[in-house]
Amino acid sequence: MFFRHHTDKLLIPVGLVIVLFVTSYRAKYHLRSEMPPAFFEQDQQSRKPSLDQKIAWAYWESALMNVQWKYPYSHPLPLDPPAEFQVDAKALGPMASDPATRMLYWHHLQRVWYLPETWQKDYGWDFSWLGDPMTSGADWLRNAANRLFRVR
Repeated sequence: MFFRHHTDKLLIPVGLVIVLFVTSYRAKYHLRSEMPPAFFEQDQQSRKPSLDQKIAWAYWESALMNVQWKYPYSHPLPLDPPAEFQVDAKALGPMASDPATRMLYWHHLQRVWYLPETWQKDYGWDFSWLGDPMTSGADWLRNAANRLFRVR
């Protein structure tokens, strides 16, 4: 049996606010700003950055600025690079925007995409789930199930 008390008017809203804040403090993943070593194997003999290294950095920055927001953490990358994955040919020369070079660095990105050292995990407030709570709840359940039943 439920008995109503005068304190219910205070406890229920406080409880709802606590639940709101607990569900809104989440982990967010983003690519690290430093390029992973597997993305570009550097020649240890030269100290001066080569043109290839500058091109690799440009493609890594393109992944940071454009790709990670379109294909977030744990989502697979498509076989072909998206239109957003490109560099400025004026700054680095025509070789940088060559389709073969672009595809090479896209394959490099696919290779490092799932490595844990590629991603950085930060905690913060995220109220975006309020826009579509059903989809956000389903994503939360899927991630929780993946953590609980992960095959090791």
